[in-house]
Amino acid sequence: MNAVSVIAVLVLLAFLLIWRAGKVYPILYLLLFTFFLQYIFSTYFVYNEYKELRMQMPISQDELFSYAVPAICFFFLGIFIFNRDMDISNLLKKIDRKKAARFGYLLLLISYSFDFIKFAGYSGFDSVVSFTYYLKYLAVFCFLFSNSWILYSLSILIYIQLIGLVLQTGVFIDFITWGTFLFFFICLAFELSFYMRALVFLAAIPILTTIQAVKNEYRHATWPSQKAGGIGLFSDLVQKKTLENTGEPFEHSEGVVRTIGRLSQGWHLGLTLKRVPLKQPFADGQEMLSDIGSSLLPRYLYQDKKVVHTKEKFYKYTGHKIGKTTSMTIGIFGDFYINYGYYGSFVMLFLFGALISKYTRAFITKYVVPDPINIIWLPFLLSYLIRADNDFYIFINCLVKGFGMFFVINYFRIHYMEPKRTNQLMPL
Repeated sequence: MNAVSVIAVLVLLAFLLIWRAGKVYPILYLLLFTFFLQYIFSTYFVYNEYKELRMQMPISQDELFSYAVPAICFFFLGIFIFNRDMDISNLLKKIDRKKAARFGYLLLLISYSFDFIKFAGYSGFDSVVSFTYYLKYLAVFCFLFSNSWILYSLSILIYIQLIGLVLQTGVFIDFITWGTFLFFFICLAFELSFYMRALVFLAAIPILTTIQAVKNEYRHATWPSQKAGGIGLFSDLVQKKTLENTGEPFEHSEGVVRTIGRLSQGWHLGLTLKRVPLKQPFADGQEMLSDIGSSLLPRYLYQDKKVVHTKEKFYKYTGHKIGKTTSMTIGIFGDFYINYGYYGSFVMLFLFGALISKYTRAFITKYVVPDPINIIWLPFLLSYLIRADNDFYIFINCLVKGFGMFFVINYFRIHYMEPKRTNQLMPL
């Protein structure tokens, strides 16, 4: 493995992502691109280009890649073999504009209603709000197909609110994630050309590196003193950082170094490979069975129901203690490794990739083809495969509960907002 081959594969995956974005909602291609970026591309450059990052790695590059490379190959193979792209670009043209607008209003009403319930102090709804909060962005996706400048303007206000919240908290992941999902819906709704899609994609690179360059300083300036953040503070930090990095090659600028370090999942996976099974035995599938049980059953039926982002699990399988305000997981690959071992995890990752492809195809066939507006749910259901700081439990928990929310809301929409439609879309 060398830099040329690593960059070539990343460019190929980026090309596939941008190319297919004109015909499909490219959630699987985004998944492939993101996993390669996190586990191979960024990790390779951590080891070979950035000494300050390489010194933090718990095991050697050969040890890490002897697992990570075959793991990602088996995972990708499962996705590619069972993936059957369906051109939905013409299908989306059949979306009824008024129906899209009504559905968007419904999602906004649900999202902001539960936001208000949480704001009013009813903590018992926290787990529900963690899902309903994101419905407002699905509403924006609906509005894209409404052909209404009023609703386009409302969509801009919703994303301005997201930017304001991001600047207030200093946590940028939601802006990056839901901004990415929005971009691919814009590609389909407005039929952006390949060159326009590629241009926007490339323009996102300096934006991401700029955010990473100032993120730590921004948080330090706002969190301890509870000082109000904002676009002014962010701009001042960007300007200051730009002056400090004047004359630095772009690839060695602070923003790029921090971005590579933040993207890489190599540190988490390396800690896991180093500890298991030398100091902590393999879980033999028990952790994953517990993940599935915790996702399917309510707490009163399953007393050992898990909580997401537990520090105990991270410490158990890495031996590394993290701070009270820090959230970390061992990642998807780490989860499969601790459950099924070296070779067993390759087989299970292949099956996992196959299941994701089959699930995506089944959802599109069953729910999107008969009613194209349902395409807005796809990123909602699979979002935690794309995000960093994920693991199998977070993914399966969000998939199960997200689908339950989709089913309930869609049942209400079809039976009460569109009473003339047949019930064949949502069989009991």
